[in-house]
Amino acid sequence: MTVRDSDADSGAPTVHFDRRSFLATGAATAGAALAGCIGGSGSSTPTINVLTWEHYARDDIKSAVESELDVELEIKKSTSSANMFSGWKSGQDEEYDIAVPNNNYVPKFVDAGLVAPAPLDDLSNYGSIYDQFEQFTDSQLSRDGQAYGVPIRFGWYGYGYDSRDVPDHEESWSVLFEGVEGADLSNKVALYDNHFKAMGAAALHLGYRDAFEGDRVSLSQKQIDEVKRVLVEQKKEYLSGYIAGDASFTKGIKKGDFHVGHSGRMNLTILWNNDNDWAKMASPKEGAMSWFEAAVVSKKSENQDLAWEIVDEYISPENGATLSRVGHAPSVNPKVENHLDEKNNRLYGSVDPERLNGMIPFKAVENEDAWRSAWEEVKTA
Repeated sequence: MTVRDSDADSGAPTVHFDRRSFLATGAATAGAALAGCIGGSGSSTPTINVLTWEHYARDDIKSAVESELDVELEIKKSTSSANMFSGWKSGQDEEYDIAVPNNNYVPKFVDAGLVAPAPLDDLSNYGSIYDQFEQFTDSQLSRDGQAYGVPIRFGWYGYGYDSRDVPDHEESWSVLFEGVEGADLSNKVALYDNHFKAMGAAALHLGYRDAFEGDRVSLSQKQIDEVKRVLVEQKKEYLSGYIAGDASFTKGIKKGDFHVGHSGRMNLTILWNNDNDWAKMASPKEGAMSWFEAAVVSKKSENQDLAWEIVDEYISPENGATLSRVGHAPSVNPKVENHLDEKNNRLYGSVDPERLNGMIPFKAVENEDAWRSAWEEVKTA
């Protein structure tokens, strides 16, 4: 996942529904206007249009939700939250009932007046999600106490390492910048080729956690200069190279190009899935940047109640487990562990809440041009 930015109209009514009564009366109303934002297909089965990531279109999750709710899902696959937002802002909010962007884009949907309030009290599975994600909902997905998005899946960034070359150690960002006692990491550390990820790691290493606490990540110019200095020093002594994404991480660490690499957890699950048990994932004590997907419902949807039922199914224990397995990312609902086998529980099952407490959700950056400028200076140093 990648990192990308009028008060929301709070006058829209909150939609409440009761699943049993909805299903009981669904046949009587299906012919009227239950076929998504752009109208029906002539079928008695209602159609809901969803703009989301490719894994949601997999038949094992799509068909499970359709059969559970007697609904037809028309799923359009997107490659970025930025495209989801720009499309809805250009009128696609009339075409799609649901979108599932990354968490840092939900405030943009809200501020643009594109989405309906989320009826959290009426979602039967929302009360089962991790406390940390309820807090993220309150802090990042809400305006004036009203939620507009619902977390679905998540992941986080720390670093992966080859335990055959790197001994057990305290998990800290300092490993990327100062090495580990008992291991020679000279020219054996990889960083993401991304100003937000690389500079964020350096800032946390330097103890600038307060900069990540507000609505935006905010470093002073003095702090940016210090981050730049640390990254330049790291480049001279420890850096193996900059990596572009998942494929370059997994390929590089398997080849031995580096022993420690800045990484998202998904990279490690790819390695573990292929029996590379020597690969370990560290979640630094200073905090780990995290992403999560959050579903929103269009304010222009004629079927907000049914749309929210579908969202609720995405975080149900059984369907959440399927989505975790096919999408290689944990569900926000720890009860999925009851529906995963031993191997998949290790990869995508419940996560220690203590680990979640150190997560810092992706968010917009204050004075991002200064970050970009500093990063270019690092790369050309």
